[in-house]
Amino acid sequence: MKHTIGLTALFLCLLTASAGATSPVYPEIRALSNDDALFVQQQAALDDFRRLSSARGDVVYPPLDIFEYPKRAAEDLFSLNARLGMRYDTLATLNGTADKATFGLQSRVLVPSQEGLFLNNPPRGDLEDMMLSTRMAEGKKPQELVVVRNGRSSAVYFFPGEEFTPMERSYFLGILFRLPVDRPRITSLFGWRKDPFTGSPEFHGGIDFGAPEGTEVHAAREGTVDEAGQSDALGNFVVITHPGGYQTVYGHLSSICVTMKEKVSTGAVIGFVGRTGRATGPHLHFEMRTRAGLRDPYQLLAMKKN
Repeated sequence: MKHTIGLTALFLCLLTASAGATSPVYPEIRALSNDDALFVQQQAALDDFRRLSSARGDVVYPPLDIFEYPKRAAEDLFSLNARLGMRYDTLATLNGTADKATFGLQSRVLVPSQEGLFLNNPPRGDLEDMMLSTRMAEGKKPQELVVVRNGRSSAVYFFPGEEFTPMERSYFLGILFRLPVDRPRITSLFGWRKDPFTGSPEFHGGIDFGAPEGTEVHAAREGTVDEAGQSDALGNFVVITHPGGYQTVYGHLSSICVTMKEKVSTGAVIGFVGRTGRATGPHLHFEMRTRAGLRDPYQLLAMKKN
């Protein structure tokens, strides 16, 4: 699949970062209506791109053009997504925004002539790292471009036609992983603490949720059961691998009701709270792992820290 960037856009992309953040760098769409010639041009190019994307075989895309739009105060990512008829993940990633709230703070928005995902080169943050590594593992080859955002040149990867996976969409929207136990009581946080048995300092790699024995434990996200077994420390435990390189661990279960390699949906019951293994009372030990190591579940769970 071949792709080029338009000569005008390429020239503008290579401008130095000295350009004023409020000055138009790309051709400026002033109104999202057919009275604006550049809006009409952008919409026609988008239609051409979609027709080509639906064709079979190797596709040679037309040049990519980028426009600039002065966003009104009342406009947000989803109102622009609707008025432009363009996917919000394309708008968000081209503008380098990690979430919908950040997008809303921008006064000027970049609008492309094609849909796809734009990732910083190198990627910034967990979401972009997940998006890039997933697509590279699938053998997809991005285009390497330079765009100017707020007066600064940024190297980006462009994957034409790509869109957020369900996991990436949830991450972007802040709907990450659900709580593994309903209405839990947190008894131990992630990080250094005193070992409850010896009193010595130890690193606690997850969160402990206190709950009555027999309480249902739910899969925090859809995925595949990678391990289901027993250990001296965790007792009965389950490890689920999720799309994007994440794993969740559920320990001290009284019993397990899933099997190895079983696919589970978000919220599926995978076991029940217990006190097996090295535990002082009934609770769920919950861990979150990434390729880079352990993560504090608070950063990814759909909950707020007290």
